[in-house]
Amino acid sequence: MKTDIKNLAAFLATAIWADGEYDEAEKIVLGEIADAMELCKDSLTAETEAAIAELQQMDEDKVNEYLIEKSAEIDEEDVSLVYMAVMQIVTTDGILAVEEIDILLSIASALGIEESYAMLLLIDLVKEEPEMELKF
Repeated sequence: MKTDIKNLAAFLATAIWADGEYDEAEKIVLGEIADAMELCKDSLTAETEAAIAELQQMDEDKVNEYLIEKSAEIDEEDVSLVYMAVMQIVTTDGILAVEEIDILLSIASALGIEESYAMLLLIDLVKEEPEMELKF
């Protein structure tokens, strides 16, 4: 991965921030993402937790600005990996809420991923998780 760990962490933190909970399952998935991307788990966790603290001070408009700012630092070759990691974080708890979909679409937009393609990726992920609960 060519993208700096701080910028990846910003997107993962935003996915965690979407439902307002940073639970043990998300911490485990964060470690799995670090392993898959051959990153230091402790560094990714620390950077993600710092970004979560930063996000808690922002309203939705500021979060969107934050995503756009951070997206400029994501290497073009890493865009798909970042989005897939974000989707994993969002779906970790087995619940997909409207607010989380909104955040996913905001992240996709910031990363330059077309909304229709982002939705197809999400549908494909949800299809693989038959126990996924949709929360309206």
